Parts: sequence; structure tokens; C-alpha cells
Amino acid sequence: MTGTDAHARRRNVRFRHAFVWLLVGAVVYAVALAFAILLYPDPKDILAPVIGPSLYLTPLFGLPYLFTSARQRGWFTRLIYFGAALPLAHVAANYLAWRHAVLSFSLEPDPQAYVRDLGAGAVGGCAGGALALMLLVPLRLTPLGTGTRAIILLGISALTLLGALGMAQGLLFTNALDYPLKSARFVFWFECVHLPWQACLAFFLAWLMWLGRRPAG
Repeated sequence: MTGTDAHARRRNVRFRHAFVWLLVGAVVYAVALAFAILLYPDPKDILAPVIGPSLYLTPLFGLPYLFTSARQRGWFTRLIYFGAALPLAHVAANYLAWRHAVLSFSLEPDPQAYVRDLGAGAVGGCAGGALALMLLVPLRLTPLGTGTRAIILLGISALTLLGALGMAQGLLFTNALDYPLKSARFVFWFECVHLPWQACLAFFLAWLMWLGRRPAG
């Protein structure tokens, strides 16, 4: 095996390592979110645009990867990303989606409700995807080049689509916003929104961080 082959293999292993442990983080987050929602005394408090459980649990997404990559260089930068930058991106995305939903909400039965929900999910998915992926660049977790720009745009497109479908289909399946509000319905709705989205984000984060790695020495 040549030196180039060995280095390519190491980089591939690191991509797989990051992707697998970020997927584990998505599952950890999903389980914690389900318990948090079920334990909330009032389901409507879960919809808070800035302080809901889906937001303050965000660091759990990156926690397994941070633990398993503690000896890899750049760990402190990844800690800043998963512990601060990504939660802030989630807050911004959640607020924008909430604002879009409030502005387009109708008190009367609305035949366009599904389209409205698609729009709210798309706004949140796009904002969250754009911030989550683009914040890798100033933190030097990925380079800014033609290839990474294309990957970031692809990732934003995929995350926008998943955000729209997760929001609209989740509400369609659960009727979570119908009265009386029930925490159990909120669990399934929130999992529809977050779990596929985070799994997709895990793939693009692992890909971009893999491109950001450089040979030692």
C-alpha cells in the first residue's frame, strides 16, 4: 500500500467515524427529546421559539462524537461548534420557522394548511442547514473552496426539503396542534421534524469535516 493510499484510507475511516457517532448523537438527542416532551407539564410550552426542549438539548447531538474524538486534533474547535455554534443556529432556525408559522396562521379551517406547514418547515430547515454548514468555515473545520461550496449548497437543499416534509408530514400524521394538546402527539411530530434532519446533517458535517482534515506533519 502506498503512502497516498494509506492516507486516503485514514481519511475515509475518519469520515465513517464522524458519521457513525453523529448518527448515534441524533438517536441520543431523539430519546432525550421524547422524555423531555413527555415530562413537560404543559404541552404548549414546548412550542416556545427560543427555550423549548428541542433547543436546549441540541448539544447532545454532538456529544458522542466529541467523546470519541477527544484525542484528535481540533477537538476544542469542535467543542465550540457543537456546544455553542450549532445550538445558536438551531435557535435562529426555530425562531424563523415559528415566526413564519405565526404570520401565516389562520383561525379558520385552512385548505392550504399543508402548504403553510411545508413553508414553515422549509424556512427552518433552510436557515438551520445554512447556518450549521456555513459556520464550519469560520471555525476552520472545513476549507472554503469550489468543492465545499457545492457540498454546502447540496446540504442546504437537502435539509430544506427534509425540514419542509418533516414539519408538514409530522403534523399531518399526528394532528399535534389540535385541541386538546397531548404530549404524546408532540413526541412523534418533533421526532419527524428532527431525527431525519439530523441524520442528514450528520452526513454533510462528516463529509465537510473530512475535507477539512490535513495530513499531520
